[in-house]
Amino acid sequence: MKPPAADLSSPDLLAELPDCVLVLDEHGQVHWGNRAAERLFGRSLRDSIGFPALDLVHPDDLEFVLRSLASVQRKEIGTLIEVRAKTATGWRLLEVIGAPVSWPDEPSAVLFCMRDITERRRFEVARNDDARFRSVVQNSPDMTILLTPSGTVESTSGALSRILGHDPEEVEGQRLVDLVIEDDRPEFLASLHLAAQDATALNPVTVRVQLHHHGSRVPTPVEMLFVNLLDDPTVGRLVISARDITAQVAAEKDLYENEQKFRKIFTQGPLGICLTDLQQQITDANGAFCAFVDHPLKDVVGATFGVFIHPNDRERDHRILRLLEGQASQTQTADIQFLSDRMEGAFGNVTTTLVLDDQGEPIYCLRIVEDITKRKMLERELVAHASTASKLLASLTARETEILELLDKVATASAIADRLSVSVRTVESHLENAYRKLGVHTRGAAIAEFGRLTRAVTGLPHEREHPPA
Repeated sequence: MKPPAADLSSPDLLAELPDCVLVLDEHGQVHWGNRAAERLFGRSLRDSIGFPALDLVHPDDLEFVLRSLASVQRKEIGTLIEVRAKTATGWRLLEVIGAPVSWPDEPSAVLFCMRDITERRRFEVARNDDARFRSVVQNSPDMTILLTPSGTVESTSGALSRILGHDPEEVEGQRLVDLVIEDDRPEFLASLHLAAQDATALNPVTVRVQLHHHGSRVPTPVEMLFVNLLDDPTVGRLVISARDITAQVAAEKDLYENEQKFRKIFTQGPLGICLTDLQQQITDANGAFCAFVDHPLKDVVGATFGVFIHPNDRERDHRILRLLEGQASQTQTADIQFLSDRMEGAFGNVTTTLVLDDQGEPIYCLRIVEDITKRKMLERELVAHASTASKLLASLTARETEILELLDKVATASAIADRLSVSVRTVESHLENAYRKLGVHTRGAAIAEFGRLTRAVTGLPHEREHPPA
């Protein structure tokens, strides 16, 4: 038996429509839905009342839908849009159109009619290159904008909403320059004028500008590529491809700030720094390095690093370079003697780093030189002092040395004599000889001088001073 037809004049009319119908409030919450909506989303109407329908929208389409929801309330009927939504069977492509309606207890309600066009779009894409291209453009992460020669927006892709939050319908028919922040407008207009003269796909006009973002005071930086298709019979417009470069601009800012920090360290730092190519020819050097080698920058740049090294240490530097070339390590450090007119010479602690590119290939060398001339001079003085101290200590007899070692531990000559099983006179005689060799006249001075000479030879730390006897 044929089922009875629904009474088209009754409220059941919307409920029986084959297309999905939803009534949403201004916040996107469900107030009503028909049976087709229940089947599509796999939710009963009872469970759906108050449900945030925007949770079902694909994240990439959410901004677009929000703008459409806001703009449709100012129109008699909205613009047909395509939206990806999560249904009972997964993500589906829906064709959506809306209109404001009066609804009980909800004066700002919007009625949306939706149709699943997933299979139809798949059919079109499979058999129609135009449909495939249209789908690619609409879902591309980059904005595609058609401009008239005067700069008016004729049409734009869905990425405009995703990137800038604007409703494409509100932008279309407006001047694109109005979306550009005021400071960037002269550069944009100059690029637009240039593109209108000549801008091909091989040689597009490129410009970076900041565009106003809907609902935000922070503009979005984009890079625009203009292509002139005014003479193309199928297009007849200027075509702009624009991409969000927020992350790139932030990275460039960080890179610039790091380069400025390095430049300050390079130019103002106390360490000598120079850059060389792989043949060790110096390409740049800071003032500290030029002062260290005692040559002006004009004589340093272009010279090889090795010409400033003392002949005695050039082979050592060559060994370091061979280790780096063999990539045994990327950094080597060594004390190197440099050529100098100074009497004491010049010594540097040289850190050589082989800088690699992203593929691990060497591109240049970084040389950092710390002036250690004073340290080397002090080391020489210490060695000379240790040699003198060693000779003085060697001049002492074994017994004299033994008595001097006890002098700081035993109070009297008599106690030392008892410890060594010798006479007091013998102890006093050895002490007299030891004082003369050490150039001292008192017990305290002898203890101090013997300790100083011992530390000079053995490198023991200073312990304490002794008062004169």
